[in-house]
Amino acid sequence: MLALTKVVLPIMENLTVPRTLAGRVALIVGGARGLGLAIARQYAAEGAEIAIADLDAAAAQSACAAMSPAAMSSRVDVADPASSREVVEQVVARFGRLDILVNCAAICLVDPLLDVTPERWDRVFAVNARGAFFCMQHAARAMTANGFGRIITISTPASRMGFPLFASYGASKAAVDSMTRAAAIAWAPHGITVNAIVPGRMTGGMIDALEQDLQRVTGKPADELAADRTKGLPMGRRVDPAEVAKAAVWLASDAAAYVTAERFNFTGGMELA
Repeated sequence: MLALTKVVLPIMENLTVPRTLAGRVALIVGGARGLGLAIARQYAAEGAEIAIADLDAAAAQSACAAMSPAAMSSRVDVADPASSREVVEQVVARFGRLDILVNCAAICLVDPLLDVTPERWDRVFAVNARGAFFCMQHAARAMTANGFGRIITISTPASRMGFPLFASYGASKAAVDSMTRAAAIAWAPHGITVNAIVPGRMTGGMIDALEQDLQRVTGKPADELAADRTKGLPMGRRVDPAEVAKAAVWLASDAAAYVTAERFNFTGGMELA
């Protein structure tokens, strides 16, 4: 037994477990915090080269520095299509290709329906709908050249459910659902898959800002509001961004090569409650 151990252990020590995304280049837009950052970390752990683009350039730089010396950070304002085009060009110039795009950049403005202004409506759509579309378009051009791509959009239960305080947000994400399906059909012949992930109520990231805005509108204390928004979930808890990020790894992998135009719910049954 001792002799066998002496033979087997050195072999095992030299074995490396293949990483799912080794050799792939991933751009995570809105990746400096929250779900985007969780996805970037999971991708890095699976061997992908990482680029994080965010409106907060300092946060993107900090996230990359903590992740890998090779990770690239950029500032992007997705409401400006020229800005997202420039970021895609920077990624291709740096890494030679772009294989994966995850668009997590989004805003949610809380307004009673009678208080929604054209300016606030347009701001939400500029980031969430128009921003997502042109990020996809610029990325797809780069991916088409290589005959391979994985595009992941982020949707929300609000795109199918009636949340009166989130009307502009829900409508903008319904547009994301539609463009995800359209892009999936259009780009399938080029080896590009396009799918949406639908996280439920998470912890951290945009949810914190959203609930601060909800406090302003509803007048509820933070702890009461958070408890109310959790107790109605069928699974009785919020989803951790790291759980959702694992799905993003699978969708970006070769295992999901025949999956496209899908909407993956991570809502704990929220849409049926």
